[in-house]
Amino acid sequence: MRNLIRITVVFCLTALLCSCASVSVVDTWRNPTLPASRLHKVLVVSFAAKAASRAVYENMLVSELNKHGVEAVASYSVLSQATLPDWHALDRAVRSVGAQGILAVQTIKLEKQATVQPGAVGTPYPGYWYPPAFPDWDFPGYYRSMALYGPSYVTTYDVATMQVNLFDLGSDRLLWAGTMQTMEPENVTKVGKDLAYKVVKSLKKEGLI
Repeated sequence: MRNLIRITVVFCLTALLCSCASVSVVDTWRNPTLPASRLHKVLVVSFAAKAASRAVYENMLVSELNKHGVEAVASYSVLSQATLPDWHALDRAVRSVGAQGILAVQTIKLEKQATVQPGAVGTPYPGYWYPPAFPDWDFPGYYRSMALYGPSYVTTYDVATMQVNLFDLGSDRLLWAGTMQTMEPENVTKVGKDLAYKVVKSLKKEGLI
């Protein structure tokens, strides 16, 4: 019974954590050598292998930037390529929209990690082939040994590291950078929405938008 309660608590905590923010901010950096001038028009570029994922990330960032008065344009709307465009195509797109900056997002690392939930430790279970224990066994003793015993649980999951960079097109230099992580890389919509919120929040805090 105790072990059952313990497992239930672990599952509930896991579910609660999964329902919270899907993206965590690892680190951010602001170029101290460039003036903190606000950008009013930005081209958003997602370097994703899948066209659908690219569109989701760009749309989420565009939507969040628009909420804060920034005119943002998704690169897929002015670039026909589904994958990484060449430099000349990207340069033409920037000039066509009159952007002051480029906000680029890319997944730079995907790795598998694991967590181990130790099992409960109590009265040792003698096992099926432990004859010396059998003469002394009764049902209450058997039940108590099983109730206190619990196996370890190993959970594996993918962790994606994402890099977001804001370039100032007046100087062509990196203005701001952020590193994010998510344990739900397959949930593109949820990750894209949370990523956009945290990126824009940081840019606003730095006075860049």
